[in-house]
Amino acid sequence: MELVEQLMINRKWRNCCLRANIVTPEKIQMWKSTKLALVESNSPTKSLHDRKLKAAIAAIAPEWWDDATRICLNRNVQCERHRDGNKGYSYVLFLGDFEGGELIFEDGTELKQKYTWHKINGQIPHWNNPHTGNKYSIIIYQSAGNTKKTQHINMVKNSKLKAGHDEAFGDDGPDAHSPPEDPPEDARKIQPE
Repeated sequence: MELVEQLMINRKWRNCCLRANIVTPEKIQMWKSTKLALVESNSPTKSLHDRKLKAAIAAIAPEWWDDATRICLNRNVQCERHRDGNKGYSYVLFLGDFEGGELIFEDGTELKQKYTWHKINGQIPHWNNPHTGNKYSIIIYQSAGNTKKTQHINMVKNSKLKAGHDEAFGDDGPDAHSPPEDPPEDARKIQPE
């Protein structure tokens, strides 16, 4: 678990994602017709660092579903009340040097123990309390396959890459820098999730 925590601390984080359902309206930025959440909640990229992180997570995960396993990596994310998009259960792991940040479910469940995988039903509305310090969390869940959202992300990403705009996406999505105030027409639009 120490290796996973160290890799989470040292990874390059992107400051936007498509999880607009987890943030307050002031943390949403529109780029064309796509809502971006200005929060560090990312999927692993194809970088060497994130490939090592993914392998380290697989080694300690309570369950692994091969190609159907999806991972969500969070740094200092305080979620608003929401439901997860996947059907079925997920696992969440909290890491880092932080206080607070409990994961609260509408049914009264409260999760706060660090360094323990918690099995959750993300269909029950849930949110995080505020925290201090650096909080990392890893969520693993089983994907039902290639959703419309995934297809849209891949289409946009591939069209940008084919058009020679790979610098806008780095390895697997927008880079860790803040989106420009007024992005150019061919700038980063979305981040894979």
